[in-house]
Amino acid sequence: MSEVRTPQGSRAGEPSLLYRPPDAWVGDVIPFFGEGAFHAFYIVDDRDARGAWQGLAWNHLVSEDLVTFRELPVAIPHGTPDELDLIVGTGSVDADPDGGYVAYYAGINPSNPTRGRPEQVVLRTTSPDLVTWTKDRDFILEADERWYERDDWRDPYILRGTDGQWHMVLCARVTDGPSDRRGTFGLATSTDRRTWTVRPPMLTPGTTRAPECPDLFPMGDHWYLVYAGYSDRFATRYLVADAQDGPWRTPTWDALEAPDVYAMKTVSDGHRRYLMGWLATRSGDRDTGHRQWGGHLLVHELVARPDGTLGVRPVQALLDRFRMTPARPGRGLGGWTTDGDAHVFDGDGLGWLPMGPMGSTCLLDVTVDLTSDVDELAIVLQADEGLEEGYHLRLEPRRGRFVLDRRPHHITIPFGPEADRAYVDAPDHEIERPLDVSSGRAHVRVIVDGSAIVAYVDDVALSTRGYDRTRGVWGLLAVGGRARFGGPRIGLLPDAADRSA
Repeated sequence: MSEVRTPQGSRAGEPSLLYRPPDAWVGDVIPFFGEGAFHAFYIVDDRDARGAWQGLAWNHLVSEDLVTFRELPVAIPHGTPDELDLIVGTGSVDADPDGGYVAYYAGINPSNPTRGRPEQVVLRTTSPDLVTWTKDRDFILEADERWYERDDWRDPYILRGTDGQWHMVLCARVTDGPSDRRGTFGLATSTDRRTWTVRPPMLTPGTTRAPECPDLFPMGDHWYLVYAGYSDRFATRYLVADAQDGPWRTPTWDALEAPDVYAMKTVSDGHRRYLMGWLATRSGDRDTGHRQWGGHLLVHELVARPDGTLGVRPVQALLDRFRMTPARPGRGLGGWTTDGDAHVFDGDGLGWLPMGPMGSTCLLDVTVDLTSDVDELAIVLQADEGLEEGYHLRLEPRRGRFVLDRRPHHITIPFGPEADRAYVDAPDHEIERPLDVSSGRAHVRVIVDGSAIVAYVDDVALSTRGYDRTRGVWGLLAVGGRARFGGPRIGLLPDAADRSA
């Protein structure tokens, strides 16, 4: 929170499709569907004209298609330095049975403990129309210290339970155990959503410092508990159960996104369920910069697989923004042939087939055969013609994974008098996600939007930043065997497509 960042505005590399306000960054999103539209309340880092931090508040977006957003007035302003909600933390919104809407949120003030108050409490606000909100000054819900640490009590999520009561699930911590493993899902219940009784923890997984932004919902034949863990495993993850009260089990691959995406919560319009979170910026607008709090709004459609695990796919309205055309290959390296609309490599060494310039915003679409015993398969993004630099979306069927690999790997000579024996000095040069090889092929779609890279391999997403290269060519890469890439296409936004015609 202490680092001051200057908003990028329209600088090179700024995404144009993923939403970010012109003078701030999107933080934790509190999504809700009501009044016939999607509402994305989000935490915003409030700074004055000099860059001095003021607090955190809830801003308010509304959208009909989850691609085009418009700002509404600030929903919940933060309090003064003497009030409980100097920081308006994550929460949840729901319709009130008596009319209008109610939101519960975390009121956070780091100075509260010096005044004998908890640092974090749950507060309440109401609205007749989702636009104008009035804080309920008489409502405060504190942690029960029989079970919970006093100062970690945030991110309330409310739902109607299968027992007929209202349930509030919270990010909390139990009072003993290793510091980074005390995270628990706190619980409170109510019959009227005005008087709440704090209960013992719903679940203490023993894996994280704090399970932030919990989200509990049924989908198909299962219940899902989505949360964001930030200690040993920085990611949005989930648990699955056959009933609301568990028992809960952890899927083999429980992360819903790569580590650059955080605090994803879900929303349903009654037909489909979506994930909404933020794609972090990186310090200095560099690939090697550390991840920062907040960034651009990112949305996926959530899908439940037949085995009960979860996957994601692109929002259809976002795909519809692009005008798709077949890719036009250039001069390749190695033994490439064509077979209908497919490009086939067969050789012992490196095969590289450039497919033309990408521009700063585009959609790439290709189907990759996973059955061949090939050493390496990749879709290369923003490469130079000589393939010295670029981002490699590499598929590894034998390992059951795909990775985003940043090239080149910068090697530091570790033996100089001033060296600290560094070897590979670019952190995070590979980010991995699971690859399902059961169908024998993978449908790859990559949305590149300025510095944002949002890749879907079938129903698995990998999103990250690519600051260092926002211009270049894309292409197909194979090493040591026979590889088949079917129907490669590129999509441009209509204005860009017209200029390139």
